[in-house]
Amino acid sequence: MGLGQVALILGVVALALGGAGLAIALTHAGPAGPTGPTGNTGTTGLQGPPGPGATVEQNFNAGTTTIAGVCTYYEGSNLSFNVTTPGTFVLSASVTLYLYHTSGYSPYEKISLTNASGSSCSQTGDLYAVPSLASGEPTGYYLPTVSVVQSFVVGSAGTYTFGLAGIAAGGGSGDFCDFYYAGVVGVFYPS
Repeated sequence: MGLGQVALILGVVALALGGAGLAIALTHAGPAGPTGPTGNTGTTGLQGPPGPGATVEQNFNAGTTTIAGVCTYYEGSNLSFNVTTPGTFVLSASVTLYLYHTSGYSPYEKISLTNASGSSCSQTGDLYAVPSLASGEPTGYYLPTVSVVQSFVVGSAGTYTFGLAGIAAGGGSGDFCDFYYAGVVGVFYPS
């Protein structure tokens, strides 16, 4: 055999061994390397705006205001809200009156919560309570208490003021009625 044939045989053997080595390398992976370092944690984002929770206001007033035969606001009973969205106000009040009654007459009052910033004083436009005394009650001073509840829907942001109002009717010439004290609570629910 010649030298050329030996080189050809050795070349074929080398090619076969190289192919076998490549096949072993592709089918048999070595052991896993160590875990790399942990990356940096991202920064915390900004806090979002507050959710549309309810807003609560309350007022207690012990001042007196005489209730006339026309719609009379109770000075000092107001609640003011500054709201940023449309929504609904729900207000409630417990009201005690100071009433002088003459026997033989039937005095009564209409007491309501009213939207002082959005409408005129209106006993017929708002829900109202009617404290009254029977004509047969003895002449003297009385402290009747009533509760009123009213809701008001507003269609835009703004400042809104609510309070108590009343109208006196009936009674003798010397009879009178005052707002004596009241607790008013209001809650605003955004739409």
